[in-house]
Parts: sequence; structure tokens; C-alpha cells
Amino acid sequence: MSLTSLLSIARSALVTYQRAMNVTAHNVANAETPGYTRQRLAITAAEPLRVPGGTLGRGVTDLGIERTRDRFLDASFRRETSLLNTAETLQDLLAQVEAAFAEPGDAGLGAALDGLFTAFSDLAADPASSVNRGLVVQAAGRLISRFHGLDAAISQAAQEAGDRLTAQVAEVNRLASQVAELNTKILAAGPTHSAPDLEDQRDGLLDRLAELGAVRVTPRDDGTVSVLFGDTLLVDAGTAQSLTAVPGAGGSYSISVTSGAPVDPQAGSLRALLDLTGTTLPGIRAQLDALAAGLVTEVNTLHQAGYTATGATGVAFFDPARLTAGSIALSAPVAASSSAIAAGASPAPGDARVAQQLAALATQPAGSLGGRSLRDFYTDLAAAVGSAVQDASATAGAHEALVHRAEMQRASTSGVSVDEEMVTLISQQQVYQAAARLIRVADEMIADLLRTL
Repeated sequence: MSLTSLLSIARSALVTYQRAMNVTAHNVANAETPGYTRQRLAITAAEPLRVPGGTLGRGVTDLGIERTRDRFLDASFRRETSLLNTAETLQDLLAQVEAAFAEPGDAGLGAALDGLFTAFSDLAADPASSVNRGLVVQAAGRLISRFHGLDAAISQAAQEAGDRLTAQVAEVNRLASQVAELNTKILAAGPTHSAPDLEDQRDGLLDRLAELGAVRVTPRDDGTVSVLFGDTLLVDAGTAQSLTAVPGAGGSYSISVTSGAPVDPQAGSLRALLDLTGTTLPGIRAQLDALAAGLVTEVNTLHQAGYTATGATGVAFFDPARLTAGSIALSAPVAASSSAIAAGASPAPGDARVAQQLAALATQPAGSLGGRSLRDFYTDLAAAVGSAVQDASATAGAHEALVHRAEMQRASTSGVSVDEEMVTLISQQQVYQAAARLIRVADEMIADLLRTL
């Protein structure tokens, strides 16, 4: 081996391990940087020189900077993140509706419903009492107010869900555009140049994207990735598709690409928002409207058959044209005067048979509600909402634990340990110093050679 070859080998060691120490120092500097992945310089022996007698080593070189990242752990983390956000979004918005039900308690619709039937019972005990008639009107007013309040709470939750959905679709577009832009920058680095910090930025965007919908990432040999968002190819190398939130009937929404093809996020907060606006909240509203319509129908049927304090008959208690929770109201005659309330089945003084029948409606099967009583129908509705919130909360708790576990596994692989990096730095420094000594030895040999000439 010639002296120049010795110097060349020493130089390759100096250059390579100087770069390795720079990478280690970069790791230490970013030990607390969110989303940073530990890097390492892939070091290998340089391609040997072929000579007549065989091959001669030419020192050391590197294959570029690598990230200590496990894409299978990334996939697990993103999958659990999507499912967690599905449950958390459902829990958040349904909890608002549950709070409006205020059950159990005196402020809920159930208590107001019981209050109306109790007022009818009191009227049956003394049908001539103007005080009791006034209490019936007050109880009915409280019940109507509870219906309106619940309907408004559902509308507010639906409005918030729609606003969130629109904003999150815009965020998906922004994230997809940024991922595509980073793909382009990473590709520009070339096959022999790695861009680990840009890849970390891209992974951070993909993690956020996984909160909004199910994400599947396919890496390519050139360093770029393609991204499936649900069942739709969202990003392909440097190209990103744009999604649109499309309003539908009844406050529902759908998501489509520019071409009009539908997009199913499959999981994530967008999947929960689509379900809330399309089925869950409309379903709760439909049940509440059915209760309001059943109440109006059942009460009016009995009330119109009775006689008011003035001897009139055929008077409706509730406005028969208003059959939803948001529109239910007293009829004009009853709202104008409590004397329009029918208590008897005949105009005879003291007759309270209609008031008794109205009081019994609380527990009697109602044909308009499929044979369930008004109270049972409402109890089932409130219980269903509470159960949905509990299910979402339990699901969120389970997936939160899985996300934490996946995050810890990923951190154990990709995180930076300052102690480990310092040990590595010392080892690299020793190799660097040995290469420097090798240069001094070669220099002394050259000097000795020159002195002999």
C-alpha cells in the first residue's frame, strides 16, 4: 500500500466520522423536539481497489443518513389515533345533547311531562278551580319550553358538527397539499441524498391527518409516499387531490373529490361528524318529534271530546298543526284563557272524567307511539342518548390506552436518548482521533522518506 493510499484511507475516516459526529450532535440538539426521529449515519467500507494480486481496501464511506423509524409502528399508531378521534368526537357532541336532556333531575323534559299530568290530576280533583286550570297552563308551558330547548340543543350540536366537518375537510386539503410538497422536496434530494428532517415533517402531517380519517401510507423507493385517506388516493408523490364537503338534506353532509366521487373517511373525527349529521342527531330529533306529535295527538283526542268551563266542546289543547319538538304550542283558545281547558265528559258541573283520562295518559299505552306510554317513550329516548355517550366514552378510553401504548413503542424506537448519543459520540471521536494519528504517522513516514533522498 502506498503512502498516498494511507493518507486517502485516513482522510476517508476523518470525513466520514466528522459527518457521523455531526449527525450525533444533531440528535442531541433535537432530543426534545416534538416529532423528531433519531438519525444515524449508515457507515460501510469503501469499495476496494482491484489490483493484480487481489483487492486493496480504500477506507470507509457512508450510505447516507437513516432514520430509526418503524413504519409498522407508525401504521399502528395512526390506526388507533383514527379510532380514538372517532369516539372522542361522538362523545363530545353527544354529551352536549345529553346535558340538554338534564336527566335525571327536575330541569328535564321528563319532570315537565310528569308536571303536566300531575296538573291534570289536580284539575280532576277540583274541575271548577280556576287556580288548577292556571296550573295546567303553566305546566304545559314548561313542557313546551323543554321541548323547544331540547330541539335547540340538537340543532346547535348539528350546526357545530357541520361547521367542524367543513373546517376539517379544508384542513385535510391543506395537509395533503403540504405532504405532496414535502414529497417533491424529498424527491429533489435525489436517491443518494436523504432528507430525514423533511421526512419527520411529513410524518407529523400524516399523524395529524390520521386524526381526521383512516390513513394508509405506502412508501416508495424514491423517498416519496402515497397516501390513502379512507378509500381514496389523496396524495400520490407530488400530487394531492382536493376534497369538498357537500351539504345534503336535513343538515347531513357527504364528502367528495373534485370529480364528484364520494369519499368515505372510514374512521377519525370526519367519520364521526358524518354519522352525527347524517344519522345520529337526525335520529334523536325524529324520536323527540315523534314524542311531541304523540303528546299532541293523544291529549287533543281526549281534550276535544270534553267540555270546557264555558260548555264548549271540540277544543284542542295543543295546536294540532304543530307536531314537532321545535314547534309544539298550546292552541289559541287555551293560550288565551284557562277556561278553554276541557275537564268533563259532559257540561255537568263537577264532571272531571276527561281530566282524569288526561292524567292517566302518563302511563297508558299510546297508539301513536307504538303502544308505549308517553313517559316510557321519553325514558327510552333519554336512556338511548345516555347509553350512546357512555359507549363512546368507553371506546375512547380503550383506544386512548392503545394510542399511548403505540406512542411509547414508537418512542422507544425513534426517540433520542442523550446518554446513548453521548456514548456514541465518544466512540466516534476516538475513531476520528485514530484517523488523525494515522495521518501524522503517514506524514512522518513521508518526511523520513524525503530525508533519505
